[in-house]
Amino acid sequence: MSAESPSDNPTPIRRGKGLRLSVTSSHDDAPTSESGDPTLRRGQGLRLSIHDQASAPQPATLLRELLGAPQVVELSHGPLAYRAAGHGPPLVLLHGWAASSRYWLTTLADLSSDFRVYAPDLPGFGDSPALPEPATVARQAQVVTEFADALGLTTFDINGHSYGAAVAASLAAAQPLRVKRLVMTSLGAIGNEIERLIFALARAPLDLSLRVGYPWLNLIAPWVELWRPFATALLCIPPLPQLMAARFIANGLREKWMLQEGIVDLTKMDLRAHLMAVASVGDPQVFDALRSAPQPALLIGGVGDQIMPPDSLQAAAQIMRQARLALIDQCGHIPMIEQPEAYHAALRSFLLE
Repeated sequence: MSAESPSDNPTPIRRGKGLRLSVTSSHDDAPTSESGDPTLRRGQGLRLSIHDQASAPQPATLLRELLGAPQVVELSHGPLAYRAAGHGPPLVLLHGWAASSRYWLTTLADLSSDFRVYAPDLPGFGDSPALPEPATVARQAQVVTEFADALGLTTFDINGHSYGAAVAASLAAAQPLRVKRLVMTSLGAIGNEIERLIFALARAPLDLSLRVGYPWLNLIAPWVELWRPFATALLCIPPLPQLMAARFIANGLREKWMLQEGIVDLTKMDLRAHLMAVASVGDPQVFDALRSAPQPALLIGGVGDQIMPPDSLQAAAQIMRQARLALIDQCGHIPMIEQPEAYHAALRSFLLE
């Protein structure tokens, strides 16, 4: 089991060079389930050789608290749900498509010893209602900025996953004095300029249709809500959760309850938010944000990610100003759930250096 610490090579990583996090599947490192609550039992996890000791066990009481109802802050557009934990410098976590702040439960608990961690539900996801206007990536970034204002966060680090990473990059580019460090988890870029142009032209009709038809989506959204309980019940029938997760998760999950939580987040996602997130794929404004964001940045993803393959992360690292790349073995699209110890160790190495 070996790893090269990001702090060993502080220079920007270009041309696809990066950190490779190797992992082990030894059951000797697995925490036992003697804590009393099997629901909150941790998986066997991973350990990096850059640490002398394993990460401290996550307190079950904190996980139970975070699993409960989120806090709510009132913003100009309406309420925004969020979860928070810990003490220290502020760190904002942004979830991806079909997700919510609950994707970050383990990260909230683990990093709470070093940071005051905030994980909002973006509008239209989790327990936050959708925006009445089109939720572009730039608009979502504005919401997160207002969220930081409401909580009194003058400066902060930010980490986004997939779609949330696009929002984080947009915010970092728009607020260079407020965002100190940028982490983009499982988000890459199209490296070829011609391919980017073709992709932008292909998505233009969808983008225009959504903007023009958004008022109609507002009308049908309440009717879609009526089907949510039925959809949740149907999609929770085995083996549907496992089949749906197979493309996102490289080696399965020991924590089966996370699959159920994922189905709940999927069915709670607002139709309008879903469509706008899909339309953001290949958004040239996101590419411009990656190129202009001045902060030190960490791009981290899984070697086995089928959604955002390592090549796409390497392409993104090459166009950014101060980027380094870390890849986690035996990991797909959701490293904070699949390989939490390796993921959190990489975050700490970057954010605390």
